[in-house]
Amino acid sequence: MGLLSETDTGTSTNAFESTVLPSIHEVNEGQLNNLVCQSAGGTLFHRHEWLAAVEESFDHEPRHTLMTKGGNPVGFLPNFVTDVPLPTDIGTKLAAALPLEVVEPPPPGYGGPILTGDPSVILDGLFDSALLTNGTSTLFHRVHTFDMDAVGYGRYLESLGYSLRLTRCLPVLDLRDDWETVLEGMDATRRREIRRATEQDYEVEIHPLGEDLDGTYERYVSNMERVGGTVLPKAFLEALTDRIPSRVRLFKATVDGEEVGRYVFLLDDESGVLHHWLSAIGDSSNFEYYPSELLHRRGIRWGIERGYERYSFGPTNPHFSDSVFKFKSKYGASPLPSLRWERGTLPLVWHTYDAGRSWYRRSQVDTADSE
Repeated sequence: MGLLSETDTGTSTNAFESTVLPSIHEVNEGQLNNLVCQSAGGTLFHRHEWLAAVEESFDHEPRHTLMTKGGNPVGFLPNFVTDVPLPTDIGTKLAAALPLEVVEPPPPGYGGPILTGDPSVILDGLFDSALLTNGTSTLFHRVHTFDMDAVGYGRYLESLGYSLRLTRCLPVLDLRDDWETVLEGMDATRRREIRRATEQDYEVEIHPLGEDLDGTYERYVSNMERVGGTVLPKAFLEALTDRIPSRVRLFKATVDGEEVGRYVFLLDDESGVLHHWLSAIGDSSNFEYYPSELLHRRGIRWGIERGYERYSFGPTNPHFSDSVFKFKSKYGASPLPSLRWERGTLPLVWHTYDAGRSWYRRSQVDTADSE
């Protein structure tokens, strides 16, 4: 724990205090959520309820950094301790032999610093390496955000040894226009497929996530196994349903009375974003009924009706040949750069790991380009 003073008197009413939270329950829920609402970069993923759901559903150690002034939160950076991400079997064996950890944002993988007050004081407390790292076990710390205002922290983080990487983007659609204008901005192919989707006898229902959670999760797992994605634990969805049900919605599409797909959306009221979060199209044969077009169309229109400013298609690989990137771009979505800063804390191991990771990423790009 560190103590920073705003004045020469060092009185408790003027003192800033930095600390690490081993649990989100160490901070008052109302006070933290108030900070989230008051901060320009606050999101659903900074809220107490979201972080509590992560804490109880994943085997991740919380290591949130908090700045207070006179006992009131004025700065917060959510972090969890996870295993070192290594994509190969050799990497997995190496990770088992070396007890290393990574400190990074909570799922879905982003949520940078939020603060109210003087950044020059508050950021020093949030990025205190003594709070973020654990001796010789922490390989690196990562901070990740899609908040473009965080660009203003770039030179500061560089001075601390962080490097900026662009490995992900967030395709987003501006919802401040009406539906017809948004539709007109889409690729002609996408407009044609939406038209074909709506020429069917279809219906898209909207429900709380808790309605048939088992069925949704089953379809979600099938979807992820088909695309080779990482499956979130069912306990996480259950915890969100319990802790923050008003921020999660299930969209279910049917054609000729038969279900063809489901999407799960997150309502990020703090940042004015409606996030397409999980796809649950369990059977690939359903794609002939255009479930993605039906669900995205309803999601976009619903977002406009509800006054959201942006519609997020979810994090994507920013590569022109990536099929998912091209699919989302045809909706007229603009790729919002991912601001991901990393700081290695074990120089020799970090440089070796980073070089190996860079080689692997290049090999994956080369493979994608040759397909």
